[in-house]
Amino acid sequence: MRCIYCNTPLAAIDYCPGCGADVTLQKRIVRISNLLYNEGLEKALVRDMEGAITCLKRSLKFNKENIDARNLLGLCYYETGEAVSALCEWVISKNLKGEDNIADSYINELQSNKNRLDTINQTIRKYNQSVLYCREDNEDMAIIQLKKVISQNPKFVKAYQLLALLYMKRQEYERARKLLKKAANIDTTNTTTLRYLQEIEDVTGKSTRVGKKHWRFEKEKEDAVSGTLRYMSGTEMVIQPTTFRDSSTIATFINIILGILLGGAIVWFLVVPANRQEVNDEANRQVTDANTKLASEAARAQDLQDEIDGYKSQVDSANQDKEDALKKAQSYDDLLAAVNKYVSGDVSGASTAVAALDASDFEGNAKTLYDSMASAVGTSLFSQYYNTGATAYLAGDYTTAADQLQKAVDADTERKSSDYAQAMLCLGISYYQLGQQDKANEILNKFIEYYPNQASQAQGYITSGSSKTSGNNNAADVSGLGDAATGQTANNTQTSTTNGGDITIYNQDGTTGGSSLPASDSYVAWTDPTTGLQYDQYGNLMSGQ
Repeated sequence: MRCIYCNTPLAAIDYCPGCGADVTLQKRIVRISNLLYNEGLEKALVRDMEGAITCLKRSLKFNKENIDARNLLGLCYYETGEAVSALCEWVISKNLKGEDNIADSYINELQSNKNRLDTINQTIRKYNQSVLYCREDNEDMAIIQLKKVISQNPKFVKAYQLLALLYMKRQEYERARKLLKKAANIDTTNTTTLRYLQEIEDVTGKSTRVGKKHWRFEKEKEDAVSGTLRYMSGTEMVIQPTTFRDSSTIATFINIILGILLGGAIVWFLVVPANRQEVNDEANRQVTDANTKLASEAARAQDLQDEIDGYKSQVDSANQDKEDALKKAQSYDDLLAAVNKYVSGDVSGASTAVAALDASDFEGNAKTLYDSMASAVGTSLFSQYYNTGATAYLAGDYTTAADQLQKAVDADTERKSSDYAQAMLCLGISYYQLGQQDKANEILNKFIEYYPNQASQAQGYITSGSSKTSGNNNAADVSGLGDAATGQTANNTQTSTTNGGDITIYNQDGTTGGSSLPASDSYVAWTDPTTGLQYDQYGNLMSGQ
């Protein structure tokens, strides 16, 4: 016994050695439970099943962990034909005490015989159906079902009682008496059984002797004349012949031979087919059970595979979410790094960091911060992209020029930079040189819309989808680039890179023009400040140098 407060094993004293609690009441309750268990055991030994069940239920009310009382209650239920109630008690007992519990053997013995379990289930269903028939006043069907129940489960006391009650209703008292005597042999003091017997005795005026039959020979004598033995069994006279004489020896042998032949015929026509049919039925039952088990295992395997696939999908989704979160976190870190550079005065570094970010990675306050940083470093970004794009433009690398100049235009959405017009014009020409006429038309039309006084510089590159024209339009238009550094020229002539080159516009008469792009009768030349040599807009050395 253990303390209900701290689960410490209790000693003989009335106090818990672990927590010091008073366990007098607990011990008294346990003693009462054990006393009721002993009373139930005594009643069960004399087949007073109803009394035993009552005592054992009271014992469990005092101490639900009384394993012996619960196991014995299950045995009492099983003995009266209520196998389901017995199995419930044994399962509870096993859950309360998993080791060294005799309930394990009871459960295993009951479950090992599958046919027995099936029979018990069938008897329960048939008994319930019989009760339903009785409620519907269909007594004939109820009697048929109850007879089947009794034949399959001879210990089912309630089935005997219900069938006897139906016979009593039909005034077939002797049949009811026989059934109640069988029920009394199972449970000698069942109140319902004794009450029904009392009613039969009141109607018939004949008492019923309950219990096993004890044959008592009250009188034995042999009639010398007839050769019979007479004796009394209870109140009945039994007459039994003492000898049996045949007429001759031949008749004896004939009777023996006829008996052997009759026995062989019975075996051949009755026993052998029945055994063969039983074997076939058992084989078919085993095949059916095997197929059912195989189908259930296959369904279980499919369910497990579906569950595994679901878990894999969840893992992949979680990994993708993790990657997206890490990417977004890295974007946030890069944004904070750009902010730190901007705060520390490194505007160029901040602009470079902002240029590497993707606006779609930010939401909420982070998007607001990104927009603020993009606006703050917009001018620096424009200059950075514009210088790189202009250098590539002069070198004839129109792909890089289009990419960088597009970023420059996107960085200065408000067109505050003084070089915005030139960046937009060179961007349109770069698209034109790349053969992307739709983009070129879009950019140059916006250039004309924003700067109508410079429309003449772009109109020559706006087409309706025709191919590029040859001539001066194939060269890089470098007007307005100011101090942009040069690299590779349009015809792949290598020139020195400098930040101080002068762009000069010459007319056909050799005079210089303004800073605007050349008209149809002029061309562009660039003077190298180091050598003093002049190059045309194609990068070719001008004549006379």
